[in-house]
Amino acid sequence: MNTSPSNKAIVTIPDYSVWPERDIIRIGDDRYSLVYHASVWTSAGEEEHLMVCTLPHSIDQTECETVRGNLRKTNAKAVISFYIADRIGWARVITAPDEEFNPFNLAAAIAVTKASCGWEGSSSIVVMINSDEVRVGPRFDGQHWVVEDREEVNCEGLS
Repeated sequence: MNTSPSNKAIVTIPDYSVWPERDIIRIGDDRYSLVYHASVWTSAGEEEHLMVCTLPHSIDQTECETVRGNLRKTNAKAVISFYIADRIGWARVITAPDEEFNPFNLAAAIAVTKASCGWEGSSSIVVMINSDEVRVGPRFDGQHWVVEDREEVNCEGLS
């Protein structure tokens, strides 16, 4: 897991798939999931994300590894995560132990996916990534999705 001091990101949803933001993949005999695509831009550069939304199904370790391997063949540089639980203002995501990513960027990608799909009405979202908690605030500024680190935003007026 890579960390950087970035606390603000622009998140875009690429429009090169069947749907602008997602594809359907098979995860089991009779189970399918959506894969959401997002690009996260910070001062450190761009990070591409593929988020497999397993809801409402569960997904086991073997299925995660198979799906991840198949996605990795076509997207070698993307961060691959599995969106496994959701409620208003909160989401849980897991990654493979060897997946390298910036936690803020992954939380930003999840928050914009929730907000842009209409799943989220909250101005602040807690994203549990493996065992880490990241708080972010997504907003659409009329042109872009902008995401800020909520802990830092909430503390600005305190000094």
